[in-house]
Amino acid sequence: MYRSRNFYIRVSGNLALFTNPATKGGGERSSYAIPTRQALQGIVDAIYFKPTITNVVTEVKVCKQIQTELHGVRALLANYNADLSYVSYLSDVDYLVKFHFVWNENRPDLLHDRLPNKHEAIMARSIRKGGRRDIFLGTRECVGLIDEVSQEEYEAASVAYENQTIDFGIMFHSFKYPTDKTKPLKSYFTHTVMENGVIQFKEQEECEIVNTLSSYTFKEPGQIKLVNDEFDAYQADEQAEEGGH
Repeated sequence: MYRSRNFYIRVSGNLALFTNPATKGGGERSSYAIPTRQALQGIVDAIYFKPTITNVVTEVKVCKQIQTELHGVRALLANYNADLSYVSYLSDVDYLVKFHFVWNENRPDLLHDRLPNKHEAIMARSIRKGGRRDIFLGTRECVGLIDEVSQEEYEAASVAYENQTIDFGIMFHSFKYPTDKTKPLKSYFTHTVMENGVIQFKEQEECEIVNTLSSYTFKEPGQIKLVNDEFDAYQADEQAEEGGH
């Protein structure tokens, strides 16, 4: 099975909210102490994603101490009155993320679009540009930044919890989205431990808890822009940038 080379990024921001599902019901949300794999995959997908590939986040390094901020938020009620609720955010976050991509085996119709060198080149350029879409750290109000990191910088980076083991208990891991109308949406939860400031993410098959959800509407896939066309457009952009200097 094809596997791309590893990519490395720095993800940072003033605030983050990786919502603990247990706090959603009452309106007063609270963030997990660390990002979930699903949240990081959403960030990576915002850098570069096509239905031809599946991005896989394998590891995250926590570079700064875990800090929280409590913000009061006015919520509009059904009777148009306002109520004050509290949201617990993470503050001043800084993570290093390691990931790669594989082919999406659920899309055999895109076999002709599996051109590894071009996908890797577009991913690398998208990282240098800070992503193709806006980066959010869990929720839309938490805007993040992306920076390119080399493998050497990633491996040599200092972490906030060196020589420590921190057990975060059972945490949300990720969703498994259905590939056709007959399959349900599933959510995965797993026991999560940080060793020396690093969380190594399990595969979904290794997660201890799986929930089947019903509130998801499957959408039939549409036409996509082929990687050859995207690569040609990227080359034209790079030539234009070089010509402008």
